[in-house]
Amino acid sequence: MSRWLVVYSSVTGNTKKVAEAFCEAVGGTLTRVEDAGTPEGYDAVAVGYWLWRGGPDPKTAAYLSQLTGVHVALMETHSADNRSEHSVTAFARAAACLGKDCRVLNVFECQGQVPEAVREKRAKLAANDPHAKSQGWKNSIGHPDEADLAEAKEFALRTDKKLAYYLKKGNA
Repeated sequence: MSRWLVVYSSVTGNTKKVAEAFCEAVGGTLTRVEDAGTPEGYDAVAVGYWLWRGGPDPKTAAYLSQLTGVHVALMETHSADNRSEHSVTAFARAAACLGKDCRVLNVFECQGQVPEAVREKRAKLAANDPHAKSQGWKNSIGHPDEADLAEAKEFALRTDKKLAYYLKKGNA
């Protein structure tokens, strides 16, 4: 297996669980984004983040911009429906934050449980509010669940295999 630096930003613990599952599957060094340095000595970096205004949270966006010339896996947790336009667009916004010459190897998303106070606030929103239209926040209770974490581990294995291919071909 490759040498992974696994960086995450988590407020409620959702993204941390996904990052831990990634590490459990392929090994690596797990660190909070606040404590993360450069990925020197690693083959790649997996970056987990929560969505803020349709993209990675501010701490993660700043970290992504500091990366240069590395292989990256992106992992996001959110309250939207999986594979929604919102979550897909967020990957593009995260990739746009990356520094020069980075290669996105793979992406992973899953719902994260929205705190009860936020669910209560969203339940009171006007019908035309984008957050009221999405049902993801209502369905987020219990996520990431065991199935989500199993998918995160499979994602890690697939991504590690892809990285090994690039490293073998000399595309490091």
